[in-house]
Amino acid sequence: MMNLSSKYRMFKSNKFLLIVLLSLLSFNTIISQESRRYKKGFSNELISSFSEFQKDLLKKEQKLWKRHHELIKETLSEIQESIIGDSSINIRERHKNLMKSLTDEQKIMVKKFEERIDTIRQKFYESLSDKQKNFIRKKRKRSKRND
Repeated sequence: MMNLSSKYRMFKSNKFLLIVLLSLLSFNTIISQESRRYKKGFSNELISSFSEFQKDLLKKEQKLWKRHHELIKETLSEIQESIIGDSSINIRERHKNLMKSLTDEQKIMVKKFEERIDTIRQKFYESLSDKQKNFIRKKRKRSKRND
């Protein structure tokens, strides 16, 4: 039979192990979220070489995408929503059908959005060093989509 002090020590050690385990899990989660923020198919080497300006441009692009999706979502008709919700066709076909069904106002919104995104992407591309461009080319060569 265990005495009271050994039970107490066992409880303390289990509590300590639980705290360490939870700390490790939360730390890993924080690190993975930080690296995922800029991921977009970039290698870890490339991500670590980004300047603050480049990270800001990527954040702006993400915010612009979110805002654009929200604005478009507000203007969707029931037919357009049904096109988006149709799981019987693939994403490309849904996108193609949705683009055909856009009103003139929605097309203008999309065109303005694309112009803004293009300017951000152009600034980002111009800010890349030769080393960073080589990292991107290296990744693209390994990509099966580009075959």
